Parts: sequence; structure tokens; C-alpha cells
Amino acid sequence: VKYLEEFIKDKGLTVKYLVLTHGHYDHANYIGEYIEAFPNAKVICHTDEYKVLTDKIANVSYLVGEPCTYNYDYTFVNNGDMLTIGDSKLKVLNFPGHTPGCICLLDEQSKIMLTGDVIFAQGYGRTDFLYGDSSLMRASLLQIAKMDEEITIYPGHGESAKLKYIF
Repeated sequence: VKYLEEFIKDKGLTVKYLVLTHGHYDHANYIGEYIEAFPNAKVICHTDEYKVLTDKIANVSYLVGEPCTYNYDYTFVNNGDMLTIGDSKLKVLNFPGHTPGCICLLDEQSKIMLTGDVIFAQGYGRTDFLYGDSSLMRASLLQIAKMDEEITIYPGHGESAKLKYIF
């Protein structure tokens, strides 16, 4: 967090949003520190994700020996909502399966999509945790497969890739 805080200060940038693509501990564990570092930023998550963030079993924090919840003042988004960052508009896309409120952020103009754990360059998010659903994941992946194949995904883990090389 300190490195990012220094980088943002040095570049004269402002953090507008802290986005949780979903509520698993490996994505939410440091959110409190980021909120402290960037107190004016809105903490974004999907409406359906609150139950994951606030449940020690659902957010799988118990797996690392530190069961906790992430109960903060969230700004909830839904499918189709838009987040504006500078000249860019990011469309919120809810792709449930890994968790109910898993979201991707799509910049249609730049053909870039931040995918969290919905889809990776070589796979997709697991569905065997509480609130995971393999049939919803299948439906989500089928929707993504129909998107512009020139979109480059940037997942929460691993390398980036164009959709045309995934499907």
C-alpha cells in the first residue's frame, strides 16, 4: 500500500475508486489499508457481493488462518452501471459463478476488461466455495465468449490475453 500511495502522490494522481471485483480474501484482505490511504475514494462492489464480504466462510479468509469480515461503507453497483475515470468509462458487468457479485469492468473504447477471477488467460475462477455456482459460471463464460474477440482481459491472477486466444 505504501508503494502505491507514494507512486500516486509522486504522479499527482487521485484515487477515485477502490474496486472489489469480488469478496474473496485474496482480493479484499487489504481493503482497510487502502481505505485508510485513500479516504476519499469510493469503495465499489456489486450489490450481491456484500454477503460474501461479510461472511468468514464465504470470503474464505478462514483458509489462511485469519477468519475475518470486510464490513465497510460500500458503494454498490449493478450490471450496466458506469464508472468514469478521466476520459474513460468503465461498464460494470456482473458475471456470477465464482461468487454471486463477481464483476468485470469493461472499457469498450479501449477494448480492455478487468476480469477479477471470472476468467483468466488459461481458465476461470473456481466455483466450489460457498456461493460459487458452476451453472452460473458456465452462463457467464458463454456471455463472455460472445463479446468482441479483440478485448484484452486483465485478470486478478496471471497474464493478460485477448479473448480470441481464450475461446
